[in-house]
Formats: sequence, C-alpha cells, structure tokens
Amino acid sequence: MSFAAIRGQTRAVDALRRALARGRLPHALIFAGPAGVGKRATAYALAAAALCTEQPGVGCGRCEDCRLVAAGTHPDLVVEDLERARAERPTAMLLSIEQARRVRSHLAMRAVRGGRKIAIIDQAERLTVDAQNALLKTLEEPPGRATLVLIATNADALLATIRSRCQRLLFAPLEPDLLRELLEAEGIDPELAGRAVALAEGSLDRARTLADEEGLAQADELRAKLDRLRKMRLVDVLDLAGELAGPRGEKGRAQQEVNVATVLSWCRAELARAAADAAAATDPDDVHERLEAVRAALRRAERSYATSRELERNANVHLAWDRLLLELRE
Repeated sequence: MSFAAIRGQTRAVDALRRALARGRLPHALIFAGPAGVGKRATAYALAAAALCTEQPGVGCGRCEDCRLVAAGTHPDLVVEDLERARAERPTAMLLSIEQARRVRSHLAMRAVRGGRKIAIIDQAERLTVDAQNALLKTLEEPPGRATLVLIATNADALLATIRSRCQRLLFAPLEPDLLRELLEAEGIDPELAGRAVALAEGSLDRARTLADEEGLAQADELRAKLDRLRKMRLVDVLDLAGELAGPRGEKGRAQQEVNVATVLSWCRAELARAAADAAAATDPDDVHERLEAVRAALRRAERSYATSRELERNANVHLAWDRLLLELRE
C-alpha cells in the first residue's frame, strides 16, 4: 500500500507527505474519522513510506521493506487491533493492557532494519483505560524516531491525556461519486452501487455491505418499520430494538453499522420533508405548526447521531437501541 493508492483523502495524505519530506513526522498521531474511509490503509502507507529504503518518505512498493510492511511482518512495525485481541481471547471486545505494553516495548527498542519504529493501534477507542494509561509514558517521553498511530472512529472516546499528546489528522467521508466508482470497479451493478452509496454515509465498507439485493432489502424493510414506528405497540418497538442490536461479533457489528446508516438516512429524509413543508406554508398558524415539526425532526436526527456515537464508544447496544427507538416513537 502506498500513498498513491489512497483515494479521497488528499488533505490527510498531503499532510503526511509534507511531514515526512521535512523530517518532522510527529511521535504520535490520531487518524480520526468515519469507519471505512481509508484510515487503516493510510496508516500502512505511512509505515511503508517511513520504512522504505529505496524511496524514503515515499515508499516504492517494490523493495523488501515495502513488501514486509504490506505483509504485516516488518520487524520495525507492530500492529495491534481487535483481531489480535481475539486471537488471544476469543470473546474480547476491548484492546488490553498487554497489547499496549507490546506497543510500548516495540517503540522503545532500536530499529532492526532502518532508522524508525512504527506502531499502529486500530480501533484505538476500544483500548481499556488501563491500556491507554500504559501508553502515557511513551507519549510523554517519546523514543527518538518512533511514531505511534492511533486509528479511531470516535477519537473523543480516548482519554483527554492521550488526545492532548497526539496530533489529530481528520479523515473525511468519501464522496458519493468516488464511492460509486470504487464499487463499480469491484464489479457491483451500477444501480445497486448507487442505492448503496445513498445509505453508506461516505463509508466504503458500509457501501460494500449494502451493495447487494439482500442488504438493500433489509434497509428498505427497516425504513418501512420506522415509518410505522409511532403506531407500533411498545412491545413491538422493543422487539425491533432487539433486532437492531443484533448478534455479537464482527458480523453483528457490520449489521449494526448498516442499521445506524439506515436510521440516519431516514431521519435526514424526515427532516428534509418537514423543512420543505414549512417552506411551502403561508398561513401563520400553519407555519408555526410546521416549524414545530421541523424542530421535532431535528431532535430525532440529533438523537440518532448521538446514538451512533454511543455505539462507537462501545455503549450497551441493547440499551442504546431501546432508548433511541422509544425517543423516535414519541
């Protein structure tokens, strides 16, 4: 993976290229932004550029160092994530203090092949408090020519003491045209790609999950249920919340992301309809009533976005969905 292969994140990539060219790569970075927009790929591209001996600061993609980075076996690169946590503890939902200590030890050692050490922690918001505290000494007294990259969908879930010692790099949602292009390049039908992109919130991973008939049918079914939400019995609302919470594990997490995207899309559509109705009203009483409808739709959208952030922070999934649907029902 090289910087040239990263699509849709020009600002972030250019900032990293400038830092490498000037020899001023920060000792700690937070790659912050939505899931599925290229943060992990960019972290690997940064590692390749920093460790490449043929084209230092760029990454040739051909030398042994670049190949080792791509394979995840470079001795001067360590990657910790939920997959590795589950290799050690199959039911793990958080990144452990042991993983943080491995990162700390790796960065403290001398480089084996080159002059720099790189550590990447993906889904860093899943680090336990103890694990985050274990990284503080490394952040307060960074080893020479060592860089820690924390990848986070919700960087605000990290401790303030961690955030204050890292340079934050923001990754934006991917543009719809780029998402559609990437999906079609993977052989996905253009019509399916277009419908998936409309719900994907700029995330390629989410768009891929949605880009089949079954995924889109599930999203359509959920929107229809949301349309009937205010007429549902309480027990049916809670049953729906249980369905949206889904199973544990990565499959459940992927489906939750689709569910969240569908609810957000539904809320935006409701808000747009309410705003259009208010703009068309002429009678003062009617205007007032329709503006109240806009405010209500805005509150529902805000609550939905708040719930999406709670889920990113590993909140109680069932409780989050129960509370959201009950509030949307009001």
